[in-house]
Amino acid sequence: MYTSRLRYGRRHRSNGCVEIVLGGVLLLTIVAGCSVEGTSDPVVDDDDEPGDVATAREIEEADIVKLIDGYFYISNPYTGLRIIDATNISAPEFAGSYAVGGRGVELIVRNDYAFLFTAADFGYCAGEPVAFDDPAFGDISEPDYDGSRLWVIDVSNKDELTLAGTVDFDGTVVATRRVGEILYATGNIGSTTFVVSVDISNLPNISVVESLRFGADAEDIHVSENAIFLYGDDLTEPDTTRITYVDISSTNGVIERRDSFRVPGTVENRYFLDAYEDTLRVVTEDFNPNTFASNIALYVYDVSDPDDITRLSELPIVNRESLRSVRFDGTRGYVVTFEQVDPLFVLDLANPATPEISGELTVPGFSTHLVPLGDRLLGVGFATGGGFEPAVSLYDVSDPANPSLLSRIVVESLNRFSVGSEATVDEKALGVLEDLGIVLLPYAVFDRDSGDFVDGLQIIQMTDTNLRERGQIEHKGIVRRSGFENSRMWLLSEVSFATVNAIDLDEPQQIAELTLISEQELLDAGLIDCVDSARRTGRTIFYFEGNAFCGAFVPFATFMTMAGLVAIRVRRRNQSRS
Repeated sequence: MYTSRLRYGRRHRSNGCVEIVLGGVLLLTIVAGCSVEGTSDPVVDDDDEPGDVATAREIEEADIVKLIDGYFYISNPYTGLRIIDATNISAPEFAGSYAVGGRGVELIVRNDYAFLFTAADFGYCAGEPVAFDDPAFGDISEPDYDGSRLWVIDVSNKDELTLAGTVDFDGTVVATRRVGEILYATGNIGSTTFVVSVDISNLPNISVVESLRFGADAEDIHVSENAIFLYGDDLTEPDTTRITYVDISSTNGVIERRDSFRVPGTVENRYFLDAYEDTLRVVTEDFNPNTFASNIALYVYDVSDPDDITRLSELPIVNRESLRSVRFDGTRGYVVTFEQVDPLFVLDLANPATPEISGELTVPGFSTHLVPLGDRLLGVGFATGGGFEPAVSLYDVSDPANPSLLSRIVVESLNRFSVGSEATVDEKALGVLEDLGIVLLPYAVFDRDSGDFVDGLQIIQMTDTNLRERGQIEHKGIVRRSGFENSRMWLLSEVSFATVNAIDLDEPQQIAELTLISEQELLDAGLIDCVDSARRTGRTIFYFEGNAFCGAFVPFATFMTMAGLVAIRVRRRNQSRS
């Protein structure tokens, strides 16, 4: 996600502040009684200069799970690499595993090798950064490195995994990609950014090709076949984002830093920018704490000359609202903002020198992530009104001048205390199976009777014009990924893997469950609170219902959301000046 945006314990910029504020609001509400892991010598071929591209190269993102030929390869934060043999999806069983020192984050699997990225920290537990030498932890593998590590593991024998090599990174890796036969990793060492290329074309031998370091703050990346666009806060200029063009066009891994430039405002996640042909499109929110006003605008840059990047155009979109989600799809762009309602803007980007707003649609709530589906657009986010509840919306964008809402599914609180969804903060948690006409939305509710969270998955049937709520299936732990394989559904959390018979979408039945780490192991390692704490620290937000106090609490929650937005951005401005 992080990949994606990878969670390596780095400073995490939330997609807005609703997640943070309402996590605290949940606790306030409960108190108030509402019922409601050997680095090779660098090898550089000077004969191959940046720009020599023979054939198109495949771009692959790391993820926490990869499904290949019936085997699930899983990066588990507690136990390292786990492989599940699901060639018989109805009777999955554990195959090999490889324990790593540190916290497993994400992986790529290619040519019988797994490339597993780990971090030498545990990240966050109960809202606080935690190191492996913390006395609260018990039986847990302490890393023998600092920063981050790439483990190259031979998985040709699924039952007996062997280590082929490692690459250490001094700092914190924030994002990775595989482009062709080169792995790229970007991250931070203090106030310095690094970009490293690793040649994986001659496995099991791997080699670091080149490493760049330059002053910047790496938040995340957008990657094309020829470039890494690395962005982050520009601490020398408050309220701007610096974007750096890193040339990766050499197929042997030679990399070169080219031009960099500032864009007004903040870029909250990688979907806010997009490379298309010879342009880079960026949507930002420029917040002024003195006037409490935000200016949301599109900026288009000419990147045809990587050494001289120039702005082609600027398109103001809206003022005094919060930018919630952005998605580009060829010559179109989609922008969702939020104040009291959800304006969806459709952008015409056919002429990069003169972009236009084609159309606008106002509906209740807001979307946190958008999925283009041709003439349809799927949004996941929240429906507001009585409160914040996870929602999936289907839009008709066949006529960009007149977008319309076709259908919406709101996951309600199931007569329990609250409801939230991992998909609202991690877009990969949302399963969109377009060929099957199915959307898989994870949910979590707080059960007042048991005093614990109940996790599960909502199945949604999708046609060209309609969303229909089908069955639900409960699962152990926050559902991080899900999908279908050979007519069976599968669900994955950090603690459990399960397969489900979903022939009857209204009555899905669990077939098998495998425990990745047991509750007792979590207790012994001092990690039991870390699994569920994500719900209270920004990974998931919840809707409250119940007595009159809680009903009156909703406007206060909305106010706190917007106040949190102001507070965090003021803090960023102060940090930039210090």
